[in-house]
Parts: sequence; structure tokens; C-alpha cells
Amino acid sequence: MSELLHAGALLPAVLGTGALVRDRRLRPVPEVVASILMLVGMADAMLWHVVAPVYWSAALVVVALGLVVGRRRGPLARGRSTPARDVGAHVALTAHVALGLVVMAALLVAGATSAPPASTVDGHCHSCGGGVDGIRLMTLALCAGYVLLTEWCSRSARHRSGGRLHYWMMAVSAVTMGAMTLA
Repeated sequence: MSELLHAGALLPAVLGTGALVRDRRLRPVPEVVASILMLVGMADAMLWHVVAPVYWSAALVVVALGLVVGRRRGPLARGRSTPARDVGAHVALTAHVALGLVVMAALLVAGATSAPPASTVDGHCHSCGGGVDGIRLMTLALCAGYVLLTEWCSRSARHRSGGRLHYWMMAVSAVTMGAMTLA
């Protein structure tokens, strides 16, 4: 079951990244790089285990912040050559990728967190799980918020089908990884 969920999370992320790479209208180079980094982090956490998930999470959060700050100061100032709908599409795409990085960072930490076994020294009558339930609840709330943002981005930015495919494939990937935290 776990392998099926891993494939179910990785395949939509690959498809979504591919759709973003093919988007020639927006030419979203920083978003493509961030999406590829997220994909490599997911693959490493699921398959290779070279870098600890907490380090991937830290890197993804730093990249998300850099993406938002870089887009804010970037060359996207609305001028005569940039239609308003393209500016809105860039803003929606940057917001979606940045929040996706934060959601993925939380999911990587939640996926690496497991409930510790009950200690024989522990005098409690119940197992507290070390806060694992709170982490799982937080990641599921982030996934739900990400799906809502996906819906807003796909409606407000009026992307062609490639942009919508990217949005929804990344949302499916995040929801599948959220389901893995429950398993």
C-alpha cells in the first residue's frame, strides 16, 4: 500500500512539473526550478534517503521565501508589453508554487515523524504520541488549504490547460502525501 501511495504522489508531481516546463507563455523559470527541487526532495524522501527530510524541509521553505521575494522584486513590473492577465497568472503561479513548497516541507516532516513506542518507564496511562497527531492535523489542514488555493488559482488566472494541469497535479500529489501521513 505504501509503494502505491508513493507512486501516487510522485507521478502527479512529475506530470505537474512537466506541464510547468512546457508553459511557454509565462516562461516561469524560478517556479520551474523550485518545482524540480520539490520533486527531487520528494523522490529522495520516498526512494533514496540521501538527505534527511528535515533538511529538505528547511531547503524548501527557504526556496519558497526566495521565490516570493524574488518575484516581488523581479522583472514582472507591469509595463506596456505585459498584459494584466499575464501579471495575474504570474502572481497566481508564484503563490501556488511557494505554498506548495511550504506544504511539501510540512509533509516531509510529518512523513518522517512516527509515534514513539510506549516506554516501560513512562508512568502515563495513555500514549501521547509525542505530538504526532498535531503534526498530522496541521499537514492535513495545509493540504486542504492548498486545494482551496488551487481552485482559486485555476479560476482567477485563466490559464490554458497546461497551467491548470500543473495546479491540479501538484494538489493531487500533496493530498496523496497527506494520506500517507495517516497510513
